[in-house]
Amino acid sequence: MSNEQIQNPGQFDEVIHIIDNARNRAIKAVNAELIQMYWSVGEYLSKLCTGAAFGDKIIDDVAAYIVKENPGVKGFNRRGLYRMKQFYETYKDDEFVTPLVTQISWTNHLLIMSGCKSDEEGEFYIRLCIKEKYSKRQLQRQLDSGYYERYMLSKDV
Repeated sequence: MSNEQIQNPGQFDEVIHIIDNARNRAIKAVNAELIQMYWSVGEYLSKLCTGAAFGDKIIDDVAAYIVKENPGVKGFNRRGLYRMKQFYETYKDDEFVTPLVTQISWTNHLLIMSGCKSDEEGEFYIRLCIKEKYSKRQLQRQLDSGYYERYMLSKDV
């Protein structure tokens, strides 16, 4: 029987398809949960810094506290916490983008936040990432080539 299965490549492709789909759904669910966590941490930090005289000191204190209490946790250093705060503050008032933020990776968010000159451009790239399922490299290529500007110019013609 196993010889027949080997001679019939593709006979069990459906099993591979089921496995791949489940893995992809799991990755999306984990990514959405991570993005939601970064959003919540950013919101917390934003509110904490709003009432403080020296917001920088608070973020430093939070980073030090995390290192002390959870030394194995990565990405919650001063720089990471600032990015989470920036992430929240960038999108918190944008009713069109806020529902979309969990649909792309954190790395893509960082590229968009650092590479876009306007909220409209950021939204454009978020939607493009969702539609085209862009990797970091693909998004970086589009940002570097000024795809948004070219697209907007072509719409005016």
